Amino acid sequence: MTFEIQARRAIYVYLRNLKNVNQLKKFGQVLYISEAMNLVELYINEDQVESLVKKLRQYRFVKHIKISPRPDINPDLENKHDDVFFEDYSDEVNEVEEQD
Repeated sequence: MTFEIQARRAIYVYLRNLKNVNQLKKFGQVLYISEAMNLVELYINEDQVESLVKKLRQYRFVKHIKISPRPDINPDLENKHDDVFFEDYSDEVNEVEEQD
């Protein structure tokens, strides 16, 4: 038996009140509940995102749903930020050395 990593995605569900949090547990893993914002962070499988969001929107206690863009973001910056920082810094150091 091999272990396979399941592609998951976070869904942020804004509720009218937190009485119905237990009903959300049947859709996926509830990771975080914010009482101040009436927010529930729910993790579900990537292949079930669209169908579960449609089901969740039908509930009256659901106010708004946001889907996390995290899996779609490219984490590789290709060292672009380092080159810009060091180029600017080296110019400033050269100017300071010339003034001394």
